Amino acid sequence: MAEKAKATSRRSNVAANTMVAANANHGKRRGMMGHGNWRQRLRLWSGLILFAFCLSHFTNHALGIISLEAMDQASVWHYLVWRSLPGEALLTLAALTHVFLALWRTGKRRTFKMSRWEFLQLALGLYIPWQLIPHITTTMGLAKEFGFSPVYEQMLTILWPNHAVGQSILLLVVWVHAMIGLHFWLRLYPLYQQLRPLAATFAVALPVAALWGWIEAARRLALTSEVAVKITEDQRLWAQEVVVQFRAVVFGLIAVSLLAVLIRYLLGLRARSLSITYPGGLAIKAQPGATLLEISRMNDVPIASVCGGRARCSTCRVKVLEGADALARPGTAETAVLSRIGAGGDVRLACQIRPDHSLAVQPLVPVKASLSNSEHIKDAYYWGVEQDVVVMFVDLRNFTGITESQLAYDVVYLLNSYLDQASSAIRAEGGYVDKFIGDGIMAIFGMDSSPETGARQALAACKRIEAVMKSLDAEKGPQFRDPIRLGIGLHLGPAILGRIGAAGTAGSQGGLTALGDVVNTASRLETENKNHDSFLVVSSAVIDAAAARVDGAETAEIKIRGKEKPLQIFALGSLDTLFLAAREPAGNR
Repeated sequence: MAEKAKATSRRSNVAANTMVAANANHGKRRGMMGHGNWRQRLRLWSGLILFAFCLSHFTNHALGIISLEAMDQASVWHYLVWRSLPGEALLTLAALTHVFLALWRTGKRRTFKMSRWEFLQLALGLYIPWQLIPHITTTMGLAKEFGFSPVYEQMLTILWPNHAVGQSILLLVVWVHAMIGLHFWLRLYPLYQQLRPLAATFAVALPVAALWGWIEAARRLALTSEVAVKITEDQRLWAQEVVVQFRAVVFGLIAVSLLAVLIRYLLGLRARSLSITYPGGLAIKAQPGATLLEISRMNDVPIASVCGGRARCSTCRVKVLEGADALARPGTAETAVLSRIGAGGDVRLACQIRPDHSLAVQPLVPVKASLSNSEHIKDAYYWGVEQDVVVMFVDLRNFTGITESQLAYDVVYLLNSYLDQASSAIRAEGGYVDKFIGDGIMAIFGMDSSPETGARQALAACKRIEAVMKSLDAEKGPQFRDPIRLGIGLHLGPAILGRIGAAGTAGSQGGLTALGDVVNTASRLETENKNHDSFLVVSSAVIDAAAARVDGAETAEIKIRGKEKPLQIFALGSLDTLFLAAREPAGNR
């Protein structure tokens, strides 16, 4: 009966994983988070160009920790790229494009209600021109108009000490603005999740080094040299006038974009001609033109939106219960995301649809107002992470035969002893015990390391489990006539890792599980032990990743449902012939 229940549970898991795997594979063909519309792509690429310039410039500043001469030598290469005709044209075009699209996106808003990180990025972006325009006027304007050479000796003398605080604040504001944009662009990529500690270290270390470098160089220069600033009074007055004019233009455009939002909002208060109905009978009035996400935010209806309404995730998706036929067709960005998750025709992204008639919708990733700031909402596994892992299935062979006619105490004691010792062996090698399925165990390796490390850990855990099997068989007692035998299946591949049921109070402690084709395959390999009378059936993907050597193993190719190519496997009756490569140092695991 236990085996029947276990088989039923496993079939359910396999069916669910097959569906998820199909969606995941489709997503890989279409791109991890969609491609976005042309404005989003232009804004992204212009931002990346500006970030490349800042990275070069700030790294140059950091060399001031060494010496002023080191800064000057590195600036030759910096100017060779960015002050060349193509480099300067590219930088100017990127800056104008990024600013224009940011103002355009701000002006298109229907509300100032937004998440804290969106507000911070917007506020920093509006502050940057105030301090940056004088700096650009001095370094580029005077150079073009009067031939002024903005070498470090000149610029450090101008900035130190009167403008040191403002320049330092500008550096930090630009960097934080860039880091927010990069983080919310990259955070749904699996590789970024693995590199987040390294990325955070870099994000803090570089601006600290840049501030230290330019201030130290400026301080030493002021103490050791009398530098004559090669800017005349007429040139200074010209620069001041240009700064005033540019600030008037830029902040005039900012004021217009913000005023547009305010005007739309005020007009909307008088022209709410449609209603949006949410679950529970909640109905709100709204005006055409705003996105469903904006409408919800304006009326304090919480809808999840990890990417901030950029169609880079699917967390704001809703099921349109009434009025779906009258909505405009999905754009490129929305289509890519919906295709990736295999959504039905009645599922849309709240950040992309702009209702012009009444709708009834049901958010599919609901966030209660009381939970909107909960820690588990920020947990990457809550939303799902896709990465390569090794999945292990362990099963106790002929459990029904072993326990037949035995006392309940003996059966429970044997089962608990096996599960405890086997799960301890898995954890000892860095594995994560996903779940217990009757007398079976599902475990995951490589979640916090590389697939190669995960493969080595999984094979090492198999050796430990083999020792557990021998120990259990020796200690089982005479009442158990049949030998204790275990079977293990191992496979490596992409999986979706997520906290299932984490929407409740469990938070970041909710059950973490793996979904996808790799789970189905590992389960199939475990059952293959019956056909080969073996202890371990492992795919060649695991053996290759672990750089392991297998001597005398039975090899075969099996057909996996839904796969065109057969899977090469190794069946081992004993792990004495399995040899693992040397372990990585502990710091790299």
